[in-house]
Amino acid sequence: MKAKKKYNEGGVLPIGRLAREKKRARDLRKGYKPTENNETHRMGLWEDGEGKTKRYIVAPTIYPKDKEGNYEEQSLDQAIERGETFEFKNKRIAERFGYGSWKKGRDLREAMKNYRADKREERKR
Repeated sequence: MKAKKKYNEGGVLPIGRLAREKKRARDLRKGYKPTENNETHRMGLWEDGEGKTKRYIVAPTIYPKDKEGNYEEQSLDQAIERGETFEFKNKRIAERFGYGSWKKGRDLREAMKNYRADKREERKR
């Protein structure tokens, strides 16, 4: 049996925990209509701490006003109050999660296509 790195030693996220976080993100806004841009979450990324205590927080930046597809902007503090935050120690995993790695099917493929395109643009600068 291979020894696994612990999550807090090197930023490796256990597969089981990542799967639970993805399911929690999918279940977060069930029953709500998406915006005109077909969004229900629109995730943002924040950094907190330094060195070994550094963590990356991903949270929705919009919140549904009603079930009809009307949304309002949401701050990180509001997301924390509502329990809608996802914490990671690995920046790449957090970025991918923010772009939509928690989605399924065509939406997942589209989200990862956008992630790769944005990364290519960053490298060109």
